[in-house]
Amino acid sequence: MLWNLENAVSFSPLQFDLISNVLTIGYAAHFAGLAYFILSRKNVAPRYRAMTSMSVVVMLSAALLLLRLDLSFGEAFVYDPQTQMYVLGEATYSHGYRYLNWLIDVPLLLTQSFFVLNIAKRDLWGYRFKLGGAGALMVVLGYVGQFYEVVDPLGALLWWGIAATIPFIYFTAIFWRLTGESLSYLPGQAATTMRQIRYLFLFSWNLYIVAYVVPMLGDFGQTAEAAVTRTYLFTIADVLSKIIYGILLGKVATARSVAEGFEVDGYEWLKDDELKG
Repeated sequence: MLWNLENAVSFSPLQFDLISNVLTIGYAAHFAGLAYFILSRKNVAPRYRAMTSMSVVVMLSAALLLLRLDLSFGEAFVYDPQTQMYVLGEATYSHGYRYLNWLIDVPLLLTQSFFVLNIAKRDLWGYRFKLGGAGALMVVLGYVGQFYEVVDPLGALLWWGIAATIPFIYFTAIFWRLTGESLSYLPGQAATTMRQIRYLFLFSWNLYIVAYVVPMLGDFGQTAEAAVTRTYLFTIADVLSKIIYGILLGKVATARSVAEGFEVDGYEWLKDDELKG
C-alpha cells in the first residue's frame, strides 16, 4: 500500500542514510532527554514534580516509537544493485507510528504547563479536557489525512487545512491566553522563560504543519527529496516541542520552587534574582 510518500519513491544511498540518521538522532535525543528529566526531578519542589514526570513519559514514548519508525524504514526498503537505489521491498513504511506517538504526547504536552500556572482547581480539569481532547482530535484527523498524501494530496491538505486546523487553533488560543496571563504573576526569571516557551510553542507546532504539507507541494512534494525534507522537519519539531519545551518548563518550575523557598543546590543566584524581581 502506497499510502505514505516514502513508499511511492526510491532513495539514493545518501537519501536513505539521511532519513535513517535523522531518525536515529531523534530517538537518541529523546533517550537522552529521558535521563535528563529523571535526574532533574529533584531540582523542583514536590508540587511541580508531576510536570517532570509527564516529560519522562513523553521522552520514553517518543524514543521508543521513533526507534520503531527507524526499524520500519530499514525493513521496508532494500538496495537494488542494478539501479543503485533503495526501493520498496515486501514490507511498507508507515507514518502511523508517528501519529501513535503524538496521540500519547500531544495531550500531555498541552496540559503539563498547567503545573506551573496559577489555575483555580475548579477550572483545572475543564482546561485539561479541552486542551487534551482538542489535541487528540487534531492528531486523529491528521492521521486520516495522511492516507491521502499520495493518491489525493489535495484531499490530505483539506483534512489538515480545514478539519485538523480547527482544534489546533482552539487549543493554541487557550494555551496562549493562559501562559500570557502567567507573565503578570510569575517571578522574574520564570516569566522570562515563559515568554520563551510561548514563542517556542508557536514555532515548533507550526513547523509540524509545514512538514505535514510537504507532500502537497506540487511536483516537489512527490519526490524522495520531499520525503527527506519532511523527516528532518518532523524530527526538528519533535526535539523543539518535547525536549526543549520540557527543559524550559523545568526552568520555570525551578524558578518558582526557589522563589517559594525550596532549597536547590547551585541555584543561589536564581534565588537572589527572584527576590530582587
